[in-house]
Amino acid sequence: VHTEAEMASKGIILPDYQDAVWSYVKAQRDGDKLYIGDHVGQALNTDGAMETVRGKVGEGPDAEVTPEQAEELAAQAALRLLSTVSHYVDGDLDRVDQVIKVVGIVNGTPDFRGHGKVINGASNMLVEVLGDRGKHARTCTGAGSLPAAVTVEMIVRIKE
Repeated sequence: VHTEAEMASKGIILPDYQDAVWSYVKAQRDGDKLYIGDHVGQALNTDGAMETVRGKVGEGPDAEVTPEQAEELAAQAALRLLSTVSHYVDGDLDRVDQVIKVVGIVNGTPDFRGHGKVINGASNMLVEVLGDRGKHARTCTGAGSLPAAVTVEMIVRIKE
């Protein structure tokens, strides 16, 4: 299976790789494992550029992002994660042997309980792109404060 060709046939396009902006790296390799730091959910702004979506996820009056919007943001975060993986494996996602672990954090309102459904957006996208290689163990949690509405990170095993 050639992952990039399969993606193209499904109309899935990876966003451009974005380098780290502070004193860290986007991913760190340890043997056959690639640890990818968190990537936030982004959406198109009115100028047609991608930007980080901020705000609280929920359904009540304090919510700024709906659970459905947040699920889509998680899917976009997964595509950004895959863009970073692609960068680190020289553009060949066929080198991804297995996604091992995904951690998703949702900036939810105090009464929000749908964290898992939100992070399903990322999990589903990883399986859509990678098939069984995208199935993973997962942790979902909520946070009272985040720099974005949704953030996702993952660990993948890479083939040489």
